Amino acid sequence: MSNIFTISPAETPDGEERLNEFGLSTTLFHTALTPGVSRARGRTALALRTTPGNDIYHNTMEELALMLAPQGWQPVDVDGQPRLLHPDGMMSFTLASATNVAHPDTRKTPRTRGKGPATRNSLAAHVAHDLALFDLPDSPKKSVLVAAANSSSLWMLLHERTPTGLNLEFAQPSAMTPGGTVIAWADSIAIRPLELDGDLSVFDDPDGSDDFDVPVARL
Repeated sequence: MSNIFTISPAETPDGEERLNEFGLSTTLFHTALTPGVSRARGRTALALRTTPGNDIYHNTMEELALMLAPQGWQPVDVDGQPRLLHPDGMMSFTLASATNVAHPDTRKTPRTRGKGPATRNSLAAHVAHDLALFDLPDSPKKSVLVAAANSSSLWMLLHERTPTGLNLEFAQPSAMTPGGTVIAWADSIAIRPLELDGDLSVFDDPDGSDDFDVPVARL
């Protein structure tokens, strides 16, 4: 099976500039997503139904961390939700699947799968921590990084399967249903879709697990 992919022209040129302000780019996101998507496409019908989604989630979060760590980004776990924290603590982001991603009808906004308290506690805008907090020994630093991620704005790299690849959007959640579905967004940056060749029917199960935001209870 060929893993060749192509990138379509950008639909919103200013979106790239906005990503660049965070130190991110469409190329970075496409490069990070491709290994997981390729791995998921190689799964057989005997794979667990959650496996393709987990391939994308786990592989992409690892690739993003590998690519962004040299620029000072920090991997942080916030109440069971892995995030990548900006070097200046100005924002953090995670990966999430959703429906209505980059939908041409602006009345249809993205809807994620159920999220937990990590997302709910980060819906409101917060002020980022002062950079001096990062100049700490490793043990206290870990707690400070989690606190910084909690108090900075949370963004999500949203993705949705299409017949030819993935629709993508970088968005800041602002409201959730009581059941945990994010349904409203304070800000959104359109990202040109990732176009791949081959059969993407492995993604047809809409209930496959692919991201984490869960309460952790001590037994």
